[in-house]
Amino acid sequence: MSRCVKGWYVNTVQMPKIAVFGGTFNPVHWGHLLIAETAIDQFQLDRVIWVPTFRSPHKAQALLAFDHRLEMVQRAIADQPAFTVSAIEGQRQGLSYASATLNTLQALEPEAHWYWIMGNDAFQSLPKWYASESLMAQCTWLVAPRSELNDIDQQEDDLGRDRLSRDGTSSEQSIALCQASQPPLSFSSQLHWHRLQLPLLGISSTLIRQRCQEGHSIRYLVPESVRCYITRQNLYQMS
Repeated sequence: MSRCVKGWYVNTVQMPKIAVFGGTFNPVHWGHLLIAETAIDQFQLDRVIWVPTFRSPHKAQALLAFDHRLEMVQRAIADQPAFTVSAIEGQRQGLSYASATLNTLQALEPEAHWYWIMGNDAFQSLPKWYASESLMAQCTWLVAPRSELNDIDQQEDDLGRDRLSRDGTSSEQSIALCQASQPPLSFSSQLHWHRLQLPLLGISSTLIRQRCQEGHSIRYLVPESVRCYITRQNLYQMS
């Protein structure tokens, strides 16, 4: 669509605003959903693409099979039309690099303005990522705060990033740390980032896996559709 301004035709069509939310999602939980929904609300995003990691280049931790994690994300996001899931990492297999994922997605929608959702500690490690110099300038970075339990799990084994440290810091201290944090000096001058304003939840995929192994309930830690799938498939049980 265009409109005439003083004899000139001006294009008034806005570029779609799309965010990538990568992670192991092992399993996906309410904290992940809150982060993605906050990003949509705070930055008026048109869509969030959830990208389950196939295998991280920096982590040897065994992951639940990709198909299980993909299915749980699909179930978790089913009632939010602005959420979609991509199996790009499973299709490519091998090591999962953020740069390769973003390049592939951008090629599909080159007119979009791209964002990347991540946690604060992973944000601090961004200069260490593969092809970080070019990657930093390719999108706007949306940074979620941390808590002592909320590892947000896209840091845990995610797309070439280091795991989020869990240092026992209290929630109040974590908020202060996140608010005071700035990008390290090694960050590119082309980096554009914003902090997500959301409440901290004491939920992590690590906690959920542990509770499953110990036979405890995970109701209200994950969407009910995800809980039923985990139960029906006997996932995260001690071998």
